[in-house]
Amino acid sequence: MAPVIAKIVSMQPNFTVGENEIAQYIIHHPDAVIASTISDLVKETGTSEASLNRFCKKLGYRGFNRLKVALAQESAYTQMTQAAPSAGLNRIAALCQDYQRVLLNTTAMLDETIIRSAVKALRTAGMIYVFGLPDTSPVALEFANKLTLVGIPNKAVSDISNIQMECSHLRKNDFVVFILSTVFERDILPVLQLMHEREAKSLIITSYDAPQLESLVDMKLITSDIITTQNALSISNNLIFLYVVDVLYASLLDSDKSLREKKMNSEAMLRMQRDLNDYDF
Repeated sequence: MAPVIAKIVSMQPNFTVGENEIAQYIIHHPDAVIASTISDLVKETGTSEASLNRFCKKLGYRGFNRLKVALAQESAYTQMTQAAPSAGLNRIAALCQDYQRVLLNTTAMLDETIIRSAVKALRTAGMIYVFGLPDTSPVALEFANKLTLVGIPNKAVSDISNIQMECSHLRKNDFVVFILSTVFERDILPVLQLMHEREAKSLIITSYDAPQLESLVDMKLITSDIITTQNALSISNNLIFLYVVDVLYASLLDSDKSLREKKMNSEAMLRMQRDLNDYDF
């Protein structure tokens, strides 16, 4: 699935009825859209030019022609790089291919400018809070552990009640990294509103974009969702979130030699501790 299509899928909960008609047609007929005029698409979807233009702008394109260009570019790239379809592969190979596709789509959707801004916030924050829900808590804990290894003060929280409590104590120089599959869950938007009111900087990593995020968070990294794969019932979004976390962490280490030295020292101490434990055993 091309990144443009993945983005459309991620934003579906925010579309109007008419925009959803357009979205469904583009998702299932991207090649036809590339060859269509705006009048053709309006006729096929039973909508209007105004609805189509609003839809394109909601995706971040100035108009229908820009959307067509993006679809055409991604179609050519996909044809050039995409592996053979999953049909006929054994289960191991099919799942591997699904993960590869989602990772490639996520890579295309990541914005280096946002990565750089997030790294700057990680380096300068007074305290970093890594929030996750029960399904993403392993990723939050992994990222918190990585930050601890380089001496960056942080706290990982994965219970919504505790997240609400921590948000009430946020300060302006704190930085929140919130990892969650979707913002469309109970109590999430009120938590984001509270974070915004406390004026702490924030980054959200999620598979589903939403217009509300524009005014509630400072940065967002949107990933391709597993729903775009053939084996969506079998694989996990967490691998994709871990990939994004690793991109952030690698960029953080690249930005500061002293952090790389702290990481190596921490790993050396951990190896020494393991060796001592093995010797005692």
